[in-house]
Amino acid sequence: MAFVGGVYAASLSAQELSHFQTLFDEDSVETRTLMIRLDPVNDDVRFAVTLRDKETGLVIRHEFDGQGTNDPSPLLFEESYLCGTPVILLTVQYPWRHALPEFVRVLDTFALRRSDFAFIDVAFGPLTDIALAEDSAYDPADLEMLPPIRVHCLTGQVEKPFEFFREGNK
Repeated sequence: MAFVGGVYAASLSAQELSHFQTLFDEDSVETRTLMIRLDPVNDDVRFAVTLRDKETGLVIRHEFDGQGTNDPSPLLFEESYLCGTPVILLTVQYPWRHALPEFVRVLDTFALRRSDFAFIDVAFGPLTDIALAEDSAYDPADLEMLPPIRVHCLTGQVEKPFEFFREGNK
């Protein structure tokens, strides 16, 4: 069973997806032009994010340390522009296997450059907690209403065009 744009789909292939539709499965996210898989790397906390561009055939794999587990699942996905760079924002959810009732899940959002799938940065929290522009793009009176995770553009940096920071930690 997969989740597609607000509806559970029993059987749907990526070829049937229209533009701007996203297919979520237990360990993958798929659009008409992109496939992202999450896989455990070892028995510890490392996991891999494998990205495949269906149009060009480009495949890139990144390995990361999980938040206490090696089997996260995709939760949120968005293609966007941050600091003039086309990016993929992927929020992953780690299963919480500890006896702390105040925590249900742990979320990280990874930013990857869309053109070559290069890793840019990671933020602790969902992509809905990320402001989608640098603070200078907003009216100063509106800054207190922005989400807690902000974007800081790094001018002249091709490899890392921006970084995430928490308000108050810049």
